[in-house]
Amino acid sequence: MFRAIATAVFVLAVCFVVSARAQVGMGSDILPPEPAPPGASSLAMDPYAPPGNTARPLWENPPSNPFGNFHGDDAAGTRLFQNFGVDLTWITPSSSPHNMGLFRMDFAGDIAFPLGAMPDRPILFEPRFAINYWNGPQSDEYDMAPQTFDASLGLRWLPQWQCPSFATIDFDLFFSVGIYSDFREVSSESFRFPSWGYVALNLTPNVRLKLGVWYLDRVRHKIFPSGGVIWTPNEQWEFQIMFPNPRVTYRPAGASLQDMTLYVRGEYGGGSWTVEHEYWNDCRTDYNDYRIMFGFDWSNRYRSTGFFELGVAFARELYFDDSTRPRRSYDLDAGFILQAGLHF
Repeated sequence: MFRAIATAVFVLAVCFVVSARAQVGMGSDILPPEPAPPGASSLAMDPYAPPGNTARPLWENPPSNPFGNFHGDDAAGTRLFQNFGVDLTWITPSSSPHNMGLFRMDFAGDIAFPLGAMPDRPILFEPRFAINYWNGPQSDEYDMAPQTFDASLGLRWLPQWQCPSFATIDFDLFFSVGIYSDFREVSSESFRFPSWGYVALNLTPNVRLKLGVWYLDRVRHKIFPSGGVIWTPNEQWEFQIMFPNPRVTYRPAGASLQDMTLYVRGEYGGGSWTVEHEYWNDCRTDYNDYRIMFGFDWSNRYRSTGFFELGVAFARELYFDDSTRPRRSYDLDAGFILQAGLHF
């Protein structure tokens, strides 16, 4: 496990150095950020940015502010391959029998296919593969597989409807199907369909309403109502009063990179897999937690984006759905969490 962590961190560090050197080498030729499209936040330009501004959820979380424009080289203003990269998550283990560490590598990207009627609103295909390395728990009552895997394909569309008597209405529609298992045995329960649907409209030039439904397809929680208000009082601050993933973003004046923000955010994290247990039968197993994260993200003119976060994961649990026994939840100790990612 530690070899995998060291390898992943080394690769991420090399990619960061290459990206940073390319940005610094531009000197005075660095382009200023493009203006936000009408009705979109100036702090969340790219719908394929890191957490909080992301169109692609980090660990199945819905985006906080996905409605923006597309940037690309072709005539339609989109790129065929977008935002391919890796996200890393590390939750610290401890010697407590009620703790469990995690190291996760999440590889994903977007493949855009423009529509004839709406070339700037393409259909997005999202292949994704993730490896989860679990450390613990050290208990005589329950356990977790050493590794679990996510392999999925998502389909996403962000259409826009111009209402004659009202403001423009934006939609965010996402459907995915995947296999979530330790791959020791794959059954029909290994297939899951995490999806969401959102609608957003501008109440005022600075206030945006976003409402929707998030289908987690887990054992503990199948579906969440989701949404809230996004308030952008000026060019530097943005307040996303959202459930279940709130976020406050600040853009420093005169940031050295083309686009850099600082933020604090909350997140409902976790996942669900079919797992072969030692103390339980083969069954679907949830890992659920809540997170508070402090971080920063950046991008440059070469379309590389990255983020780095530190925080704490609390209210952690393992939740077992064994058909031969009553469902059972086991509490885990809180742990420090580090997340980082780089995309191109």
